[in-house]
Amino acid sequence: MKKIGLLKENQHNKIVVLIPKHIALLKYHALFFVESGAGLAAGFSDVEYEDAGAVIVQSRKEILEVSDIILCFDQLPEMTLVDDKKTVIAFLNVLYDFSPLASFTGKKIDLYSLDLMPRTTLAQSMDILSSVASISGYQAVLTAAEMLPSCLPMITSAGGTLRPAKFLILGSGVAGLQAIATAKRMGAVVKAFDVRRASRTEVESLGAEFIEIEGASENKNSGGYAVEQTQDYLDKIESVIHEEAIQADAIITTAKIPGKHAPLLLKEYSVKQMKPGSVIVDLAAETGGNCELTRKDEIHVQHEVTIIGISAIISRCSKSASILISGNYFAFINHLLANPNLAGKDEILNQTKVIEDGLLINQKLVQLINQY
Repeated sequence: MKKIGLLKENQHNKIVVLIPKHIALLKYHALFFVESGAGLAAGFSDVEYEDAGAVIVQSRKEILEVSDIILCFDQLPEMTLVDDKKTVIAFLNVLYDFSPLASFTGKKIDLYSLDLMPRTTLAQSMDILSSVASISGYQAVLTAAEMLPSCLPMITSAGGTLRPAKFLILGSGVAGLQAIATAKRMGAVVKAFDVRRASRTEVESLGAEFIEIEGASENKNSGGYAVEQTQDYLDKIESVIHEEAIQADAIITTAKIPGKHAPLLLKEYSVKQMKPGSVIVDLAAETGGNCELTRKDEIHVQHEVTIIGISAIISRCSKSASILISGNYFAFINHLLANPNLAGKDEILNQTKVIEDGLLINQKLVQLINQY
């Protein structure tokens, strides 16, 4: 029976990747060792993990030594003191930042990074990107609402009538659509833009106005993501977004391209002309940001506009995020335990496996690194 170790994330990220409920469902297939306090920041106590069948371990080093499979999120564990063969399952942004992988090469380690999950029907239950995006879009609107000096819905009272806040959502993938839905439920007037024309129906079905700019490049094989655009089209976007931005009270940016720097959609000159007290929440901060003034993991005010670049925004909703992410990890662990010898043939395991026995084997990542 495999031994699985669950690590506590650092203070930067308050989630836990496996909750007691899912350990209880897996306890007949594996033994679980949980670092003390791993779930506290997400609302799950050590007692709940013990009741689910896990062993609470005080020492992180002991978990690394005793476990065959080690679970974490975006902070890779220190493996220098471990000599035995180990498998690490994490959620790393490896297509954008592959530098952390250097510490794993040359060791008896297999590494799976679940951000590389294929967008297929079979892998849908393991799609952490969608889970993270859903929570991020929701939390982005709450964060913007908290920082705005005005309320979101229209309010009529004895003192007069307050107009509803105007939200501009850039990108209408999972995060963008959740942001639209949340802002609409809170009473805001919402406009949204995406280079993918097919997203218009989804945007309008949620009650938002879709901003269409003709001439976008699209790729049916991009897995639902946006692709890089021509400079002429980017210039068109910049002009239209500028006019929309200066009318908005809050802007949520969500545009990302796998393996690339986030597209720059909001320039400084646009921010400079936005209303004083306006808010920008940049959900692409981790990959460079959609706003020219975004600072990763910082909240700052520039030109009287609050710019929020918190890359771990899901930690503000840590319990809900952990429940969804745990469901994804649970599905992947089930799949891995059921197919221990099919890594080279199984599409899910093949695409998510980054390192095998200390060697970088993921071809998508190898090609990307060779470009540098």
